[in-house]
Amino acid sequence: MADLNPIYNSTLTCPVCDKKIEVTKVRSRFVKLISQDEDFCPYYETYNPLLYEAWVCKHCGYAAHSTVFEEAGSNDRSQVLQNIKPRWTSRDFTGERDINRALEAFKLVLYNLQVRGAPLSEFGKICLRIAWMYRYKGEWVNEYKYLKYSYDYYKKSFSQEYLSNKKLDEYTLMYILGELARRLELFDEAMQWFGKLISASANPKEKSKIQPRLIEMTKDQIHITREKMKKKDIAINE
Repeated sequence: MADLNPIYNSTLTCPVCDKKIEVTKVRSRFVKLISQDEDFCPYYETYNPLLYEAWVCKHCGYAAHSTVFEEAGSNDRSQVLQNIKPRWTSRDFTGERDINRALEAFKLVLYNLQVRGAPLSEFGKICLRIAWMYRYKGEWVNEYKYLKYSYDYYKKSFSQEYLSNKKLDEYTLMYILGELARRLELFDEAMQWFGKLISASANPKEKSKIQPRLIEMTKDQIHITREKMKKKDIAINE
């Protein structure tokens, strides 16, 4: 019996142009998480499923994150058909992906979000994943740029969007905003976001909605942020 291929293609219908397309996925048995950064950037033993999360229709240029690809509405459809498809040169993103190929796919998703006027939280999500791609590549300048984009989009999302019915809840977003601010060395803002989460966890009605692990992670990051702030103050005063 031949060895099972860790990646495989799945067939679905593009919700924009209605044509059959293939997308590549990683079999779950080959997904072995080794570690995770504080902003949830994952590291895997062999195959990284994150590289395959950006799905692209080769026929019309519609691109979206795998979790929402099939949720395109009538406005998404008309915007893609009017503004992307006429300029689209067919590209096939199936098969094994390296980081550069994944980056290309994620940037197509980002362009689609701009054209379609997508929710701010989706922009934050994709910019964060692009930042992770650059982290894998060791390109700090580009990582920082997209971390900042993600932070700005998520901040707007927190104040302007109703998150309760979305996949990202407000408490997780508080933590992500705090951690992104910390990585951007916006330490005062980081402490404000972490503080919001700790305050929410002190309310019995809200605490039940917050994952205990998230509270522990927030406490750890508050300690780390305070240490960073002390070091920064010492450096300024020297």
